[in-house]
Amino acid sequence: MRPTRRHRRPARRTSRAGIRRGRTNWPRFALASFAATLLAAGTATVTTAAGIPMSFAVAGSPFTVTAHRLEATGATQFASFRKDAQGVGRAAAVVGVRSARISGLCQSAVARTPLGPVTLVIRSGSDEPVRAENMVLDLSHLSGDMTFGSVEMGRDAATLRASGATGLAGTYGQQARTLTVDNLRLKAWSLTAGTFSLAGADMSVQRGERPCA
Repeated sequence: MRPTRRHRRPARRTSRAGIRRGRTNWPRFALASFAATLLAAGTATVTTAAGIPMSFAVAGSPFTVTAHRLEATGATQFASFRKDAQGVGRAAAVVGVRSARISGLCQSAVARTPLGPVTLVIRSGSDEPVRAENMVLDLSHLSGDMTFGSVEMGRDAATLRASGATGLAGTYGQQARTLTVDNLRLKAWSLTAGTFSLAGADMSVQRGERPCA
């Protein structure tokens, strides 16, 4: 007997053109929905593998962070550059923190759209401070009332040990056992952390430029 041949129907393929017509970026939509679900539950925690270097192209404009108070253990600072998606180098003051508690956090980012600017704002709850571990910020500006404990200034950036973040050999660096900043206001190109936990978080999108004050 001859074997019977079974004809398989070709798998249906989703038309990319059809997706483009709707102008919906599904990966971003899914990410935004996931973040909104976490924030609706009242707590958001972002965790990465500590100790693994992370590298990505930064956005073309910095975002704003304000806080009533930051208390950090193990802090390092040195100068560097970060590249955006167009390959443009952005000067950055790199701040590494081993462990931090941040009270009254507000983070905002302004996006330019064809219909005008919109601002994404994330605020922490008032009862419990934000907890961050193994955090690194690439800053363009920082202001506030700063107090350093057991500080070393002028140390070679490649030999910094307080936070785990180090710079190029031969360049200026400084580190401190503790760092406290009151009335914190900064503009950052990026933020990475082993753990970044917000209790009672609130996220909103507002029309116009409404950065954290």
